[in-house]
Amino acid sequence: MGLVIPKIYIENIQTPLIFLAGPIRGASNWQDEAAEIIFSREPNLDVISPRRGVNDKILKYLANGRNDFFPRQRAWERHYLDLSKRKGCVMFWLPGEIEHNCEKSYGAMTRLELGQLMTDYRHDNSTRFCVGSDGNFSELDTIVYDLALDAPDKRISPTLEETCTEAIKIAKS
Repeated sequence: MGLVIPKIYIENIQTPLIFLAGPIRGASNWQDEAAEIIFSREPNLDVISPRRGVNDKILKYLANGRNDFFPRQRAWERHYLDLSKRKGCVMFWLPGEIEHNCEKSYGAMTRLELGQLMTDYRHDNSTRFCVGSDGNFSELDTIVYDLALDAPDKRISPTLEETCTEAIKIAKS
């Protein structure tokens, strides 16, 4: 049990997983904050965070595993996304951009991953995910519209705390 960061591989995970999906570049370090919230409420699960490195406050949660299993971070992400959507929860947090980079689209991979999970859910509602946003994510209205069509029973939580609570509930169910 613990915090799994790139490119740690844990062979036999027995606890529920929560994958922290959302922007990294241009976003605050919401992943560390989410991990703190989740572990304070439910220590018996694994949190998967694609953000490399962690702050000192959550170093104690860092999981041990192999670092040579995945050829690249994207392979690591796909592995844990697939596991989490079946035996845990993919938790999307969509915060507003705090630092703009003209060479990168903010949240591009997040948008792709959320679209894929919404499509999966549309065809198989056993796909496990939740969504939250501070309301400042660009094109959030479009995501709300698509979510209403593809996953009408899902709502967008307005705070990181509420999103973490929903993720824990889904992961443990």
